[in-house]
Amino acid sequence: MFVLKNAWMSLERHPWRSITTVLIALVVAFATLFGWSVQAAETTAAGPGEQALKPAAAIRPTAATLAKRNGADASWTKHYLSWDDYTKYATAAQSTNLQFSYTFLESAPVRQSSSLTAIAGSADQPASKTGGELTMTGLYTADALQDNEAGQIRIVSGKAIDYTGQAEANRHEALISQALATKNHLKVGDKVTVGRPGDATKTFTLTVRGIYAYTTPDASAPAKLAKDNRDNTIYTGYYAFNSNGLDANNAKGWAIPDLNIVFKLSSMGDYRQFTKAVKAAGLRATHEVSSSTVTRYRASIAPLADLAHCMRLGLLIAWIVGGLLLLALVILNLRNRGGEIGTGLVIGVSRGRLGWQFMLEVLMPTVAGAAIGILAGAFASGPLGSALASGHATAPDAGIIWHTIGWSALAAVVLAVIALVRVFLFQTTTLFTTREEAAR
Repeated sequence: MFVLKNAWMSLERHPWRSITTVLIALVVAFATLFGWSVQAAETTAAGPGEQALKPAAAIRPTAATLAKRNGADASWTKHYLSWDDYTKYATAAQSTNLQFSYTFLESAPVRQSSSLTAIAGSADQPASKTGGELTMTGLYTADALQDNEAGQIRIVSGKAIDYTGQAEANRHEALISQALATKNHLKVGDKVTVGRPGDATKTFTLTVRGIYAYTTPDASAPAKLAKDNRDNTIYTGYYAFNSNGLDANNAKGWAIPDLNIVFKLSSMGDYRQFTKAVKAAGLRATHEVSSSTVTRYRASIAPLADLAHCMRLGLLIAWIVGGLLLLALVILNLRNRGGEIGTGLVIGVSRGRLGWQFMLEVLMPTVAGAAIGILAGAFASGPLGSALASGHATAPDAGIIWHTIGWSALAAVVLAVIALVRVFLFQTTTLFTTREEAAR
């Protein structure tokens, strides 16, 4: 009790020094727990999390190829892949014993009418050059929307379309964008007329079954042509697309449908195997295998990766600055205490008891601050990381908490040992100069 009482009294004599020690230890411990939690979450997300994906793979033009696209030049359709192309790639993948399922979507420009006017582009061309002001996309299944180049959608009014197309009425159902519906004052149940890309005199009628809005950002630049504005896209089932003559085998120019088959794979390993097989089968240099599943996932964990990068630097700064400040406070606490040590030795106090007192003066505020920091970090790391990393969980597990406790305890012990060494290095030959030292 004598040692503990003396240590406490020493801390009370220097309250600001003691409080500063507590705060520094708290900040360093909290930063350590939070930083390690974020890094562990990022490692899991980039490793096991990504490997657990079931990617949807598509074969599409590269960014360099798309950069040369001219929506008013019908020769661009030479870059479209045919059923024969996809059959070759699928056969090559199957030859490696790869199992997969598929869905597909087809797109073609269609012409506006008095009942459905497109949202204008910034530099529109006549429909005779572009094929039309609107784009009609036929979906084989609902899953096709998961890998839609324009983005993912949600129904804001009405219902989703029937992809089976078994009923005659279902073959004329369509979804239009909220922006397009607003421009044309349309509602669910209204009928609209559009024209085929190759012949403006051939029209067909669609019924608005639902109105949609995109849930993903528009990654493309502002559309020069109306048909390239994703809000001008009309979504139908494949049977509606086909029954209205847009999947014609003998089509020319913009009337040629743009076929996109999406291969649904079971793992990232299968995705890599599929990519390798398709390339080996002679994939065009203008095309590449990509996956919106992987792209979206990596985009979703990008904030977590950025936060983990910041925390690596932040932890380094916290450890260096915090360690140096705590060391400076320990040295400041030991300064000019030779007289106190000498007096204690003269009256019979052992070096061990004096050393233990000095150690407690370091341990009490340091351990208290670290304990508060670890406790706060255990509760706050999850919500704080979620706020800074777009909702990703960064709560610490037991291993991280115990590691933080261990390293905090080690740091406190090292600082305490420095105080202990000060006592044991005290030279008894200086006892006769303690009065002079005290005066200074």
